Formats: sequence, structure tokens, C-alpha cells
Amino acid sequence: MRLNAIDTDELKIISTVLKDGLIEVSDVKYLPSIRSFVAMITRFMWEEQAINKINLRTKAVLFFEEVLSVTSKNIDQTDKKNVIELLDFNYYTNKNKNLEIELLFKNDATIKIETELVKCKLEDRGEPWSVKKEQPKEK
Repeated sequence: MRLNAIDTDELKIISTVLKDGLIEVSDVKYLPSIRSFVAMITRFMWEEQAINKINLRTKAVLFFEEVLSVTSKNIDQTDKKNVIELLDFNYYTNKNKNLEIELLFKNDATIKIETELVKCKLEDRGEPWSVKKEQPKEK
């Protein structure tokens, strides 16, 4: 799967595709010199579950360009093997008229990306693999 987002409506689609994605802390990078944020995510392939009734996961790269800053909350960055589970995206305009995109994780963890515009890409990498049946998440 390859998706691009240049507005918040398209960002909602990427958020939906990444629901319940797993990210190892060591696989998150902010590269200020090129104004980019990148994360390797193990995503549940919701599209395969809906269409073919099979449960697969695959690796995917989430990439934001034109990033001004990145902050995190409740994520132990010294524990590089720690895995955090992505729940949703939230976004809003801040007092500087920039867009803040929050990646919301279980246990009240967040990564906040500040940008002047939405420029996001998601691309699957490698071959998917089977996983045990996932339990439905409570809302």
C-alpha cells in the first residue's frame, strides 16, 4: 500500500490504516536538518481482514516532510526496544497558525509533530505475515 496525504481529510485515511500499529521506540526518528519525521510501523492490514477475512501484519514507513518540531510525552526514549501501540491521529492549528499532528498511543503516550502544511507518506515494506485473530478493540 502507498498513500500520500496533503490535507487533513487524507491524513484521516492514513490514521485509519495505521490503527493498532506497533512502533518500536528505536524505529522513530526526527531529522531536523532535512525537516523530516520517519517511523517504521508494524501495521495490521485492515484491508485484508475486511476483504479476505485473513489477519496479516506488514512493515510500513510513515514519513512526514516540512516538519518544524517534534515532541513526545510519556515515551521512555532510553528503552529502545519498548513497543508503543498507535491508536489514532489528532490535529489542530496552534497559536502560530501551524498544524500540530498528534500521534496518540496507548498509555497516554503522544508524539506531536508541528508543521506548516500536511505532507505525509505511508508505504508498505516487505512481505506481510499471518497473525492470530485480533480481538476487537473497545471504543
